[in-house]
Amino acid sequence: METFALPPNPFVADGALAIPTFDDWFYLPGNWALYLFGTHAPSTAEMLGIGSDDYGSFAAGVVAWAFWISFAVALIVTTSAVRRFDEAVTRRFARGIAELRRRVRMAIAFARYRRSKRVMRKEPTIDVEEPSLSLDEERVLELHASLAPGFALSVSDVGEELDMRAYEVRALLERLGHLKLLQSTVGGLDGEHAYTLTAGGRALLRMRHARPSTV
Repeated sequence: METFALPPNPFVADGALAIPTFDDWFYLPGNWALYLFGTHAPSTAEMLGIGSDDYGSFAAGVVAWAFWISFAVALIVTTSAVRRFDEAVTRRFARGIAELRRRVRMAIAFARYRRSKRVMRKEPTIDVEEPSLSLDEERVLELHASLAPGFALSVSDVGEELDMRAYEVRALLERLGHLKLLQSTVGGLDGEHAYTLTAGGRALLRMRHARPSTV
């Protein structure tokens, strides 16, 4: 049974360091594959007629070709995976920044709303017919009245601040819109409608604030 010798070292020539040629690089994985095959399965290698003389041969070239093709495919797949991961992280970071900015704006608006609840301004009473509103509808109007010009509140924003479910908030907003106290505008996230206070809604709040409370 033939004893397999180690494949030639492409970095050494005549006992000195050398720069491998293209053929040395190409056949390197094939030569080592034949060596490992011959040392771990010597009987099969002998039956197939594979020996140390096959280093750099057609058989070594076929194995080397398969290795380099597989290596190139693995490199492409890895590069694509890294690129997709980078894009996903970038998108998540951008969404996080946008969400943070939105929450900061809403925190400012809610702070103004809470401050306005503590300091109510009294306005002259206007003798006009006013619609009957529930306590929740009044809270929704007060919340919109605290917003700075140019800001609007979506269904999720109102639900978060008043601790109500989305369908309850949507019903309140639709009724107030029907009464012309709120108006729908652009500004909600994920396709939600956003709402702002109308002139009629602001006048109604002024009337209620100016009216003396009864015990």
